[in-house]
Amino acid sequence: MSAVATREPSVRGAERGTAEPPAQRLFDPQGPTLEDSILATWRELASADRASCPVCSGEMTRAGVCSGCGAELS
Repeated sequence: MSAVATREPSVRGAERGTAEPPAQRLFDPQGPTLEDSILATWRELASADRASCPVCSGEMTRAGVCSGCGAELS
């Protein structure tokens, strides 16, 4: 999952007909995203009976429940 922060168009710039610069990203993700982590956990659970919990690194069962912290994938 990612997010992009943009500035609202300037009313003055729109009135004068000037072109707005392209929206700038607030940040660029470094490394895996939350979505990447969850999808990897689902793939691991689908291919094996257990996976590493994306929250606490505990053991997650095929039912999608972590024995360490109780997190659930649904």
